[in-house]
Amino acid sequence: MIGENFVTLTGNITRPNFKLVGQNNTPLLKGSMSIPTARGTNQYIKIAAWGDLAESLNGVPPQAFIKVHGHVEESSYDGKCRHCQGPDKKYWTEVVIDNYMIVTEEVV
Repeated sequence: MIGENFVTLTGNITRPNFKLVGQNNTPLLKGSMSIPTARGTNQYIKIAAWGDLAESLNGVPPQAFIKVHGHVEESSYDGKCRHCQGPDKKYWTEVVIDNYMIVTEEVV
């Protein structure tokens, strides 16, 4: 059996960081999505978008409410422990955005 990895989030982008990376200057947007909850709080999910999609998202107004579709990816790198300076594997999980649309009404 093969699993499925589809995510839909509705909220707004916070802490966007747009840059060009690698030898080909590929556009990359990283940040978080602020997702309103039923309790009146927000949940923050790390996001990433690449290429034309990253450029397009970079132009979305900061408080615009958007719906994104994507998939979850886990990444890692070999770092150093900040206490003992020994080797320490670092992990993070983020939603990689495949497409999005601006939502005209906030859904709660």
